[in-house]
Amino acid sequence: ARVLMFFVYFLLILMFCIKTSVAYFNYVRFVLLFPLPSFRRLYLLLGLSCLIAITFVAFAAGFDSNPRFDITRIYAKKICWFTRSVLHYFITIPIGISLLLNIIMFVFVVRRLIHHLRYSTTRHQSFDRMKRCVLVLLASCITQGFGWIFGLVIAFTADETTAKVFSWFFVICNGLEGVWALLLYIFVRQLRMDEQKRLIAAEELSKTTKSSSIR
Repeated sequence: ARVLMFFVYFLLILMFCIKTSVAYFNYVRFVLLFPLPSFRRLYLLLGLSCLIAITFVAFAAGFDSNPRFDITRIYAKKICWFTRSVLHYFITIPIGISLLLNIIMFVFVVRRLIHHLRYSTTRHQSFDRMKRCVLVLLASCITQGFGWIFGLVIAFTADETTAKVFSWFFVICNGLEGVWALLLYIFVRQLRMDEQKRLIAAEELSKTTKSSSIR
């Protein structure tokens, strides 16, 4: 049970570190603009995220090896998890810091994207679909962020009924990630199909022009 618990904890911290790394990469790419960041920086950030997650798990496992600290507990018919007295140190604080950084960078990126979409003069069909992709991504970021805010509130809630209500909000918001991913896939596929149609039309036009010039 404790091995499963530390594995879940590793994936949890890794997920938030990766989200923060991707958010920072998008901030540099869409807000700072120049010079454009290389994907090598993103790979380094992802590697650093994995290292941070391993460090958190190592600290938690080290403290858990000493029974005097009493940081984990096996609950009846549930998985092993942190005790309420140390939950904030290992869960609430790191996730709260990650959410704060993500919200700040999210605001800057949204302002830049909205400004670009508002003042762009392009009225092509592919541009409209690109705007839909942006809206889907923004909706996904919002629901994921609010979902985990509900998750953090559950740790402070003493009333069982209130905790269940927040738990349902938490599950619904995080469950929407698959819906947003499916919608994004549909829009991206439509964009690719538009690009292929334009390439085919350009090739046919070039062939027609060459044949007419030869004649």
